[in-house]
Amino acid sequence: MSPAGDGDSVAELYKRHAPALHRRCTAICGNRDEAHDLVQETFARYLASKDKWDSHGSAFAVLYRIATNASIDRLRRRKTASEDELDAEVHSGDLGSEPRRIDNLRDLAFLTKGLSEEELTVAVLHHLDGYTQDNIAASLDLSRRTVGKILNRFEEHVKKRAARTGYSDSRSASDG
Repeated sequence: MSPAGDGDSVAELYKRHAPALHRRCTAICGNRDEAHDLVQETFARYLASKDKWDSHGSAFAVLYRIATNASIDRLRRRKTASEDELDAEVHSGDLGSEPRRIDNLRDLAFLTKGLSEEELTVAVLHHLDGYTQDNIAASLDLSRRTVGKILNRFEEHVKKRAARTGYSDSRSASDG
């Protein structure tokens, strides 16, 4: 394919998938401007390693995986900074519903540390986006059985990490 053809196909991919990727990034990081930056980063990563991704299924599946992982990585990197921002918001009284969201995102980043990109993508699609295992299999070009195994590995990883670190979910204590 010629360079012009590559540019056209990337432009078409951007036009078709950027809105969904922006929603994905916003849902994870909670900030529309940051999500815009993450979508740009997603396409930059995709273009930088395009040859690597050609054998990994549909372009959307690859882009979605990159966007999800970039968003989660961003959460991990900004953890300390967001704690300082949250402290400032607590003192200014400008909170709304953001503290629980920040806690949920921190919990996600903490409990998923060490998982592969594929495991994170499948888990996010299932647990956060509400995709069924069949939907995930179709979206990511995986078998349903593989999706089930990945979800089982994810859940075992999270349980072990939570138990090993003494993590407790305050919601489960207050719900029961």
